[in-house]
Order: sequence, then structure tokens, then C-alpha cells
Amino acid sequence: MTQENTNQEYQYMTRRIGSTTYKVKVFFSDGGETLEEKILRMIRNEGSAAAPPCGKIGTPQMSRQSERSAS
Repeated sequence: MTQENTNQEYQYMTRRIGSTTYKVKVFFSDGGETLEEKILRMIRNEGSAAAPPCGKIGTPQMSRQSERSAS
């Protein structure tokens, strides 16, 4: 169920999820960034985020043979 009430400055949106009804007030800005600009900015920022250091996994050092080994 969706109801939208329009005003010049904001808009109310009502959504029902399960047994809970949410009423959200959404504001729009004439001078803000467009959806396309926001998506491009998010993609650029994601690429510049520092990735965690990755290392190689060495061979495990075992003092006895695995129980599942066939020897």
C-alpha cells in the first residue's frame, strides 16, 4: 500500500512492511547533486578506498600426519 502526498518542499511516503506501517518525509533540493552525479561519486570513492593488506597462505606445519591421509 503506497500513499503519496505532494507538497512543494517535501513529500510523504507511506509503506507497510509486514505489520508495521512507516511514514517517511522526503525532502528535495533544487541545488543538490543529481542521482547520476551521486552514483558516479560513490563509484569513484569506492575505488580510492584502501584495501586491506593480503598475504599468501603458507603450507601448514604439522607434526603428525592427518587422520584422513592414506599412508
